[in-house]
Amino acid sequence: MSYSQHRSQILISALLLIVLAAVACSGDSDSASDDGNLLAGNYETCEGFINAQHVEDATGASGLIDRVRVLDVASIAGLAESGATANCLVEVFRTVDGADQPAPGDSVSLSIVQFETNELALSLYNSTLAAAILTAEQVGDLAEIQQGVVDSESYLMDVKAGGIGAIVVYVFGSTFLSMSSTANDESIALLDGQALVDAARGVQSRLP
Repeated sequence: MSYSQHRSQILISALLLIVLAAVACSGDSDSASDDGNLLAGNYETCEGFINAQHVEDATGASGLIDRVRVLDVASIAGLAESGATANCLVEVFRTVDGADQPAPGDSVSLSIVQFETNELALSLYNSTLAAAILTAEQVGDLAEIQQGVVDSESYLMDVKAGGIGAIVVYVFGSTFLSMSSTANDESIALLDGQALVDAARGVQSRLP
């Protein structure tokens, strides 16, 4: 295995750990919203934070769908014990041949974990930031980190490698959020780094 391939594998693994720190794949309920005018999100239903129409308006894309999942905090090992009270996963994507899988480079995912206190949310944020910085140091120019992109407790990790893309992580009150946009093999994503930051700010404005 070449050095560059090894660096890419390290980066992919680390980035997945960052995203999966707050997300567990449980729940199957799908939702396709027709109303793009989102006013405020709801932690119980996980509706109202972002939907397909909102991403289409921001990107000019068409044919996107959204899927909303309410994740059971109690079913995820260690999450309830860490002080989490709600966990949402919202995906906006274009399907592959009409299947239920996102097309490469045409998907955006939003993970939300609400905690009992701001300190608990900050603890998870600091852990993911440390992991992101370590990853960037290991892989060099393949990854770039910018802090303070949404507010003081936020960062953007932009990965210049095919199939990965960018992730924005931030804390708002007692809520930890991570929002990612995958890229295709040509490093083209539905939302590039700056567009992802703009979308994350939009989500922040709709937090209850």
